[in-house]
Amino acid sequence: MKQLLTLLFLVEIMAGQATAQQAATIPNWQVARFGIAAGGDIDMPHHLDHGYLLSTAENVDFDASDLPFSEGELTKMNCDNGTFRLGLSFSPLRSPNTEWQFSLLSIDGRIDHVHYEMGTEGASDWQYLDVSATNKETAVEAVFLMRDQTKHLNFSGGLGTNVGYSHGGQVRVQGILLDDVISDNPATGQEFDLTYQQRDGINQRLFLQAGMGIRFLKRMEFGFEFRKGLGYRASFGGPTHFTILKRSLGFSLRCTLF
Repeated sequence: MKQLLTLLFLVEIMAGQATAQQAATIPNWQVARFGIAAGGDIDMPHHLDHGYLLSTAENVDFDASDLPFSEGELTKMNCDNGTFRLGLSFSPLRSPNTEWQFSLLSIDGRIDHVHYEMGTEGASDWQYLDVSATNKETAVEAVFLMRDQTKHLNFSGGLGTNVGYSHGGQVRVQGILLDDVISDNPATGQEFDLTYQQRDGINQRLFLQAGMGIRFLKRMEFGFEFRKGLGYRASFGGPTHFTILKRSLGFSLRCTLF
């Protein structure tokens, strides 16, 4: 506890020095706050299916043109993204209740996943197909916020965008099929597990953001953030697909500088 209080005290000293320095270098602007935020997103490609995920992979030799599954056999879908933000905010001196928030955004371990299934597990006619894509994203983000502050509470809302580079991805295809695409004998199911490298790409989103913060220890602020919006993913040499940011939740810890 003593070490934590010492750290917070040092942060306050650094914050005061930063405020004094930036006043001389950025006329009419002041650094409002800086800090970190962590959370999770559900960012889903529109009409997510196995065909889209396979089209983002390189050198695919799996023939998905004649699979027995229809849209009705899509039994599971998952689009989870863990997020981490490192941010710095600026506020114009003439409008202290407005703020520009800039962040470096890291999405580590994004997964897009679909699962198709027919028949009863363990039965002779049981078939399934499981396709998942995992990758990482590094992005920059800018948000314009309007803030309403009381002594201990801050409420904010605004509009933002981010653009990122996705990399280090893999597409994995698993399943059991009775189809002769996989086996020469259609009556015999064959299990398979294939992994392909995913193409790198560009991602962008436009979103609405709302949040609430609680001040403590004079300058520290613990906050909650919510985002919802639309975007796209463009794979290099692959498809461009619209996305829906269904939900983005995060918790933040920031040091306020005024």
